[in-house]
Amino acid sequence: MMNKSLTCCALLSAMALHSPFIYAGPNISITTSTTARDFPLSGETPLIVSLNKNKYLFKVNGLEGDCRAPDSQKIRFNTPLALNCQTQTELPLTIRFSGDYAISYDEQLHTLSIKRQPTASKKSQFVRPLPKVGCETYTDMPAEINVAGTFADGTVIQEALTGQTATVSDGKVTLNPSRASGGIMLLEQAQRAHNKPSQLDWRNANIYFVMVDRFNNGEPSNDNSYGRRQDGQQEIGTFHGGDLRGVIDKLDYIQSLGTDAIWLSPIVEQVHGFVGGGDKGTFPFYAYHGYWSRDFTKIDQNFGVDEDLKTLVAEAHKRGMKVMLDAVINHPGYATLADLQFDHIDVLTEQGKAQDVTQWQPKAGNNWHSSHELIDYKSPNWSQWWGADWVRSGLPGYDKPGTGDKTLTLAGLPDFKTESDKFVTPPQWLLDNPGTHVVAKEHYTVADYLVEWQTDWVKRFGIDAFRVDTVKHVEGEVWLDLKAQASAKLAQWQKANQQPQQPFWMMGEVWAHSAYRSPYADEGFDALINFDMQKQLDRGAVCFSDMRKTYANYSAEIQQNPGYTPVSYMSSHDTELFFARFKSFEMQRNAANALLLSPGAIQIYYGDEIARDIGPYADDFHQGTRSDMLWTLDAQRQALLHHWQTLGQFRQRHPAIGGGVHTDLKQARGYAFSRTLENDAVIVYYSGN
Repeated sequence: MMNKSLTCCALLSAMALHSPFIYAGPNISITTSTTARDFPLSGETPLIVSLNKNKYLFKVNGLEGDCRAPDSQKIRFNTPLALNCQTQTELPLTIRFSGDYAISYDEQLHTLSIKRQPTASKKSQFVRPLPKVGCETYTDMPAEINVAGTFADGTVIQEALTGQTATVSDGKVTLNPSRASGGIMLLEQAQRAHNKPSQLDWRNANIYFVMVDRFNNGEPSNDNSYGRRQDGQQEIGTFHGGDLRGVIDKLDYIQSLGTDAIWLSPIVEQVHGFVGGGDKGTFPFYAYHGYWSRDFTKIDQNFGVDEDLKTLVAEAHKRGMKVMLDAVINHPGYATLADLQFDHIDVLTEQGKAQDVTQWQPKAGNNWHSSHELIDYKSPNWSQWWGADWVRSGLPGYDKPGTGDKTLTLAGLPDFKTESDKFVTPPQWLLDNPGTHVVAKEHYTVADYLVEWQTDWVKRFGIDAFRVDTVKHVEGEVWLDLKAQASAKLAQWQKANQQPQQPFWMMGEVWAHSAYRSPYADEGFDALINFDMQKQLDRGAVCFSDMRKTYANYSAEIQQNPGYTPVSYMSSHDTELFFARFKSFEMQRNAANALLLSPGAIQIYYGDEIARDIGPYADDFHQGTRSDMLWTLDAQRQALLHHWQTLGQFRQRHPAIGGGVHTDLKQARGYAFSRTLENDAVIVYYSGN
């Protein structure tokens, strides 16, 4: 999902789901009604966070000792706030002035203090301190590794990162650890060192997430479709030119990472115009991200044409990679000036009607939110837009948004009435949209249309999988129908194109969900995104053996629930870039070790593999996580990429990593575990930090 209060995709409730996987050490979760961000707390260095005007709930966990906060305490700035040990402390806080805030934790007194930082602090770059983690000490001495029970005596073992080989004798092999790999060694049978499985086991999937507009520009002629334009400033919320042709041109690169499936951000036609970006409207915010759909049945011209998608699917399949589209059913996009004018929805003011609104920009003293002055929000002509039978919104003649998950409007976006059993007809402007595949059908509900529009991509192009947005905000029956229709249409496409029959796969996004299997998995989902892993990686990147309990828990969950897979990640468009936390290539490499060797599927956000850094974001942090992909790499990034490629290809060769039984192995020195699945086995050894 995407954080839409300031960004683009649907916002979800930040109330944490029950989970057996707890972040180790003092930590704080900063939540609003729609977002949640987690940080470790250090007694040595204050945590600096950017907060906008809003109501927040600070949740503090992981404190050891004997301390208790009063049942009620007045929350004040610059005043120590008592905390609970062993249990969570909740501190509601209203921020009236956007800016940077310092959160200081006193380890001795178990208190928290919150202080507003001077404006000048924004000019300095905050680098998060490394977590304090006890760890094995690295030495350059050869490591004797116990492999008995996994590899038989006489087996030739290869270490994937360095190419060393050794023959098992008395249940042991001796190999030299390398600082360049973060102390990690990857052991496999030498004769299987180049064997890739013929069919994907999704439990081991390596999914590469591409935000299409920010990845690679393969066709510059389509960069400014529908009257879209650049802002001439930092281009925070404008289209940057990435398209499907650009993804096609980089398929060999994506494949080199051991990628099994490419997840594309939504490519359907987006709203043509902009809204004001950030609380202060400091930049024009277009739907470059793909989560503000206008017509769900056609490709946005900025992203390409049908032939591009057909080519991408064919070329990805040639390379053994699946193609996953992002399915958004909860909501369409906003009503922008450009769309209202293009579709002849008669709600513009006389001033708006008298100009080409695609060229509008704020005058001195105004901001991009001032574009609302050209729209009459009280006009009865809003019925010409989506209409009250299709969506709920705060417009005249429409049902008002509810307060429950299924009826609220996320960040003011219109909420599709997916629960309605009323037969509807698409709005006339959509039926008349140039190039649309929308056709009026008899006895179709809102959900019927939306499911058909999404699954038509499977029928026409052979799409292999969906990543489903905002799962908790749509009825489970809709997701079951989506899965059933997509499965049937993929089977038809595979038969018609003489392709092997393989099942359709569906991954859901439930904000703050962890690795455990929840009832959401009964709504047609083969997998759910695991938000827990990003919290674990801070410590796992300092010391790989700190992943011991996490790996055991994840593996047990997978083994106990056949057919269900958690999908872990280190960076995302909704949370943070891992590299932006520590600005450390060593930490980025070590986090790759911890993530790519995790049980279950994993998701790589484009550029994680080369330490893509945060871009400009004004007063909307999440925009910075969607910076342009780097294609010219310095020596540090080249080395990181090579490590990532070797690690990813090792994972791809061994389904046991994601789906196998996890067993900790006793060692004289260091930390090791095995993963076994049928006739596949690996051992991972860590020599220390």
